[in-house]
Amino acid sequence: MSLHPLPHLLDSRRWKDRRIGLLGGSFNPPHEGHVHISIAALRGLKLDCVWWLVTPQNPIKDIAPLPLDQRLAMCRALLDHPRILVSDLESDLGTTITYDTIRRLKRRFNGTQFVWISGMDNALNLHRWHHWRDLLAEISMVHVTRPPAKSLVRGCPLRQYTAQTHRVIDQAGAYPLSPGITYWMLQKKMVNISSTALREAMKTKGFPQVF
Repeated sequence: MSLHPLPHLLDSRRWKDRRIGLLGGSFNPPHEGHVHISIAALRGLKLDCVWWLVTPQNPIKDIAPLPLDQRLAMCRALLDHPRILVSDLESDLGTTITYDTIRRLKRRFNGTQFVWISGMDNALNLHRWHHWRDLLAEISMVHVTRPPAKSLVRGCPLRQYTAQTHRVIDQAGAYPLSPGITYWMLQKKMVNISSTALREAMKTKGFPQVF
């Protein structure tokens, strides 16, 4: 079992027929940008809830993150939203690769509709993920862009992947969360912050944490 199980989160019956957004990552550390894209997806796709999946270790990053307990605590301290939940479900599932996580989540939560949420940085690098084409066939995705939104989307390798249906969201709606659909949310304003920038700032200020 996970280190910090949420009983209501593990109850698959509770989430049947619900529309759930998944925001996965190291959250090393979490920041307002994570909150921003979660709320944007909640509103833009009319989701019932967003789950933060705090991974034990990002498989495509060489940087060793802070201990999982510490990152979970930081996420919970940052959040103040009743429909955004923090979890370490990947620890419970025994996965670190997103494709494996999604397949196991879909088996456990049969009848729940999922959509993967990401910022533009992840969208630009999605083609480097493990089994990324298979992942796109398993779950719908929504990418919350940052300025200059249109030019970033046009130049994104994922946007050139014609096996996907690409849709730009210009107004909120309960759009279908079907595998094979990629949504692009063009944001005029974004929170200009990243976990990398926060780590660098903490280093320059002499914080002793290991990132």
